[in-house]
Amino acid sequence: MHFRAAHTFALPLADYEKLHYDEDFNAALCKATGLQRTLVERTLDGGRLRRAVKVSPERQVPAPVAKLLGGARIEYTEHVDYTFGSGRGTWRTVSSLLTDKVKSAGTIQFTERGGQTERVVEGDVDVKIMLVGGTVERFVVDDVLASYERAAEFTRNWIRTGGKA
Repeated sequence: MHFRAAHTFALPLADYEKLHYDEDFNAALCKATGLQRTLVERTLDGGRLRRAVKVSPERQVPAPVAKLLGGARIEYTEHVDYTFGSGRGTWRTVSSLLTDKVKSAGTIQFTERGGQTERVVEGDVDVKIMLVGGTVERFVVDDVLASYERAAEFTRNWIRTGGKA
């Protein structure tokens, strides 16, 4: 199932890139949006960032979905590959549950317009569970989109208050 989340922030591209991938900002963002986060790997080589973060949403999965997945919480490791200055990167996640049946990956793009940056995250969630994969995909996509909305609100407030969000 394909998804797209687009948000605009009042920062030029170079400043937004720095903020988006700043570890202190990300720790505060995750805390504010109900995500537990553990940095697994972060390398920066010649402007190319490779980062892996283990994420655990602090919310329960609805009972029918939990039964299908074999657990009440979804945890995953997000892998990001991004080159500063390019405005483009890729991401993929590896689920802690049914790793061979749940796949998600996509792109992230930052575009500057009039001193502001538009962030577009696109991706596909693919759940290969006979008869119920679509139900799980809808749950995951709805949760991802809601998370991006909360993150955008937090980010705008962070920018507005100079990091005192």
